[in-house]
Amino acid sequence: MWMNTQIVALNTSTQTYYTPWFPKAADNAIFTLEKVLDTIPTGADGFTVTVFTKNREDEGSAPGTAVGTLNTALAGGFYEANCTGLKELVRFKITFKATAVGQGTIYRLLPPTWYDTAV
Repeated sequence: MWMNTQIVALNTSTQTYYTPWFPKAADNAIFTLEKVLDTIPTGADGFTVTVFTKNREDEGSAPGTAVGTLNTALAGGFYEANCTGLKELVRFKITFKATAVGQGTIYRLLPPTWYDTAV
């Protein structure tokens, strides 16, 4: 999906970015993020990705409803969020806070694994 995206801190304030809305392919999904390179200290909670969903008729570009978080504060390279009950559109909120100028991360959001719940 979004391959090899790099974020580098120009200051130590919290920065928030939103991806564009995209249509869902099923009612549920597993979203996976891979951190390729990270200079933010582990456990600093400086890089968080939250999954949001909304319907097409919902007004404006408001964040929508949060349905999952990729917890990147833990050690490791791959992070998952299993999100159920998705509405028509999905997007990511990326929150980034470095402890020093010049810290950053390179990450990629892998294509989601879409699935429907069996009845």
